[in-house]
Amino acid sequence: MPNDLFTMYAAKSAEYLIAVIFLMLFIPFWRFVSGRPIAQGAMRAVADRWIGQLAGWFAVPDHVYFHPGHAWARFDDSQLVTVGMDDFAQKLVGDISAISLPAPDSRVGQGETAWSLISGAKAIDMLSPLDGTVVAVNDRVKESPDIVRHDPYGDGWLFKVKAARPRANRNQLLSGTRAKQWMESATDAIQGMLSPELGLVLQDGGVPIQGIARTLDAEKWDGLCKQFFLTEVRHD
Repeated sequence: MPNDLFTMYAAKSAEYLIAVIFLMLFIPFWRFVSGRPIAQGAMRAVADRWIGQLAGWFAVPDHVYFHPGHAWARFDDSQLVTVGMDDFAQKLVGDISAISLPAPDSRVGQGETAWSLISGAKAIDMLSPLDGTVVAVNDRVKESPDIVRHDPYGDGWLFKVKAARPRANRNQLLSGTRAKQWMESATDAIQGMLSPELGLVLQDGGVPIQGIARTLDAEKWDGLCKQFFLTEVRHD
């Protein structure tokens, strides 16, 4: 009997010790878990920032102006303008192996070829959204074109221009409601080109793959560039 009591008390002690250890570990774990709403709040803030700034499948920020060839311009002051390619362009093309940017001090013209995207064996020219002189280029994008995919309206900017006719050029660009309607039309046009099965999936809330053009016939590239980028595709 004494041995049995000793065994029982030893077992109970072990159980209490395990319970204490569990509580000691649970408290920091609970604090960690309790901190998750902060992260969720941060994520919610990012989501809220984009509410009303999406058109179809693509981001359309309120603070930039769009050229019909899918370049964007942000007027930083009365003359300095930052230029980039929009979310539609980078999603349509997909993997970009290189970007050829204009040289500093070179001149660009609204509606004229200003830079090129290299994707596989294709070179895709894109048009400048305004007139002016290039005063800076984003060397990080030249070294790592993937930046454009992750942040086309931020770190993925391409070059900066000292605008020659900022007011006249801006009047020819799209912003606000007009920009969103234009982007929604582009979404509808792309959706009409996709296979019926994929089109239905996307209509039900699916997200287009990176490089939408890869789901289309490769021979349609020429037509895509003419329709959306207003340029001709070049095959190297």
